Amino acid sequence: MSWNALLPELVLSLGILLVFLLELFLSRKYYKFLTLLAGLVPLFALLSLFFVHVPSKTLFDVFYVDTQNLIGKGLLYAITSLSLLASYDYFLKKEADYGELSYLVLTSSLGLSILLSSSNLALLFLALELSSITMYVLIGNFRLDYPSKEGAYKYLVMGSTGTATLALGSAFYYASVGSLFLKSYSDSNTLFLLGIFLILSALALKVSAVPFHFWTPDAYEGAPTPITAYISTAPKIALYFLLVKMSALFSQVKEWMLLVALLSILSMFYASFVAYAQKSVKRLLAYSSIAHAGYFLLGIVVWDKILSSAMLFYLSVYAFATLGSFIVLAVLEKRESFTHHFMDYRGLGRYDTLPAVVLSLFLFALIGIPPMALFIGKLGIFAGLAKVGLLPLAVLFVVASIVSAGYYLKVIVYMFLEGEERRWQKVKLSAGEAFVIMLCAVLVVLFGIFPSVLYDLIFNAL
Repeated sequence: MSWNALLPELVLSLGILLVFLLELFLSRKYYKFLTLLAGLVPLFALLSLFFVHVPSKTLFDVFYVDTQNLIGKGLLYAITSLSLLASYDYFLKKEADYGELSYLVLTSSLGLSILLSSSNLALLFLALELSSITMYVLIGNFRLDYPSKEGAYKYLVMGSTGTATLALGSAFYYASVGSLFLKSYSDSNTLFLLGIFLILSALALKVSAVPFHFWTPDAYEGAPTPITAYISTAPKIALYFLLVKMSALFSQVKEWMLLVALLSILSMFYASFVAYAQKSVKRLLAYSSIAHAGYFLLGIVVWDKILSSAMLFYLSVYAFATLGSFIVLAVLEKRESFTHHFMDYRGLGRYDTLPAVVLSLFLFALIGIPPMALFIGKLGIFAGLAKVGLLPLAVLFVVASIVSAGYYLKVIVYMFLEGEERRWQKVKLSAGEAFVIMLCAVLVVLFGIFPSVLYDLIFNAL
């Protein structure tokens, strides 16, 4: 049994325990130190990835490590660290308790990290629940705020349904395959198909795919904005890396292809059209997340190395663009009585230029305008779909992307072209916020100019 495979999770667990104990005994004036420590823990876990031997198995072979999931863990730890470093000043302004929030975020990332290496449905279930339960608490962190509690409750109810669905699907899978281990299975009997349908439905709920998305707008809007930045990125990284592995096993089953394609088409178009009706920028970005769930699902309709690599590349740069967007929203929200209604963004580009320019950069990236890295990701998915003979899906993908451009541009128009200004007092960026926003912006542009740096790494891992 090779305990070396568990090194990143052990580092993360020790870090969680340390932050938890320090939060119990340190007074509030030491929370800046606690912030720095919590943000460094995922970085230490990321460094430990270089000492993991691949491929390796442990815990009776239910925990499997290869280069692919190490890349996923690296991205997960980076997003977690950036989310924590950018959140302290926000919670200080909101007079919220940051201490417990920091180790809850780390605990959620621990669950997602274990999920990435799960080769058994039992461990997958436990890892997903460890992450999900902490996210319910994180969303409801503003105890006296009704939208925060409402969002947490909706996610709790729907997430619990997803939990039951995953457990039932695992039972059907075991009944047909005779094992809880994820492995290729070609006999498409009724029990197997029912098991795959339920498991995929549960995972689709977690990634906000239509029609399992109903918790997403309320949870994203009600959660503290830095937490929204985390839950809109970190879980997606872990789950889509897992789904790529499942696609390699099950995509030869015709029903898998049909179900994933249907989820993808519904997510792309439903979210894009509903987003136009939104009055809140934060809620609009929630529907953007749902639409992107449809884009990413295209990458697992069938197993193809080029298609899967393009999707994972797109997912990675999307995570940085989305994280940066929500951190900019968190900075704007530090103004007293600021909401994310479109009227609050009117004239922002003339009155408080820097946040408006950076937010516009991230929105242009989400549209997929070159030289942003997401353009390369979208182009790769289109080429991958065409290569495997799914040109109709590729065309629908392009149409959905064009439709989505309008609601991103709507935000930019309000910031720079609308006449009446809301003269909000300028807010200062904390060092953590400035660093995270700058890094995300640089990476989104850099990977667009030099995509091979990340793409080749993912392609070779697959």
